Amino acid sequence: ALMTDAEQLAAQGDRISNGDQLSYLMETVANGHTFMSPEQSYEITGKALMELTLEEVNDAARDLCSHVTSIHKDAEADDGVLIVTACSPKGADEGSEEYCDEETLLKTVYEACQADVKPEIDIIVPQSLVTEEELQAAIEVHTPEWKNGDFSDGTPSTPADKLTRPFTLRRLSNGVRVGVGQNPAESQRGHLRITAPGGRDAEQRLGLKPGSMAVGSRAMQEGGAFGPWTREQVELFCVDH
Repeated sequence: ALMTDAEQLAAQGDRISNGDQLSYLMETVANGHTFMSPEQSYEITGKALMELTLEEVNDAARDLCSHVTSIHKDAEADDGVLIVTACSPKGADEGSEEYCDEETLLKTVYEACQADVKPEIDIIVPQSLVTEEELQAAIEVHTPEWKNGDFSDGTPSTPADKLTRPFTLRRLSNGVRVGVGQNPAESQRGHLRITAPGGRDAEQRLGLKPGSMAVGSRAMQEGGAFGPWTREQVELFCVDH
């Protein structure tokens, strides 16, 4: 996660506003840190992480969580004050589940600190939502080929081996119309937008019941799962790409 954040910051280094740069400089000077460019910060972060060991990370985590782990019955008690805030309905009757006083609050905190903590399952972020085997099989069946950009809406035709400005318009061998443009404001970034006819119009063409496309798209939007990938994997894939 640290490397991902540093990499994204380095990619956006030439688009940081002057105000943000000034705030970063002032914060760096106030804390006695070394002011670095995003590219330098990315390189130093990688070198620093390579020097860390698992024992050092565990020691730091143990120190940060000592105010919680020290309450466990088998752990050594830690000195200090534990501040706990509880929210409960106003005017709750004593004896009800909503009632909270010092005794019940301390009991709840103590019981919570006795529970076993299970590590979170590492989520593998896919590099692609289509496997390499599926992609190669599709390429063999439908060999991609650039065609001349011949259009019927008045757009000037463009040859397949020539770049035009500000946009390059072409067609693929399957008839898909492709438009490519350069955006100097986006450094090391690509943006892909795909538009295709469909929606409610496809219900009649595919012989589906009225409203089925709306229900299906809603389920995809809220579910988020795609093929063998879980919702969390798809969400992280969209964040990284």
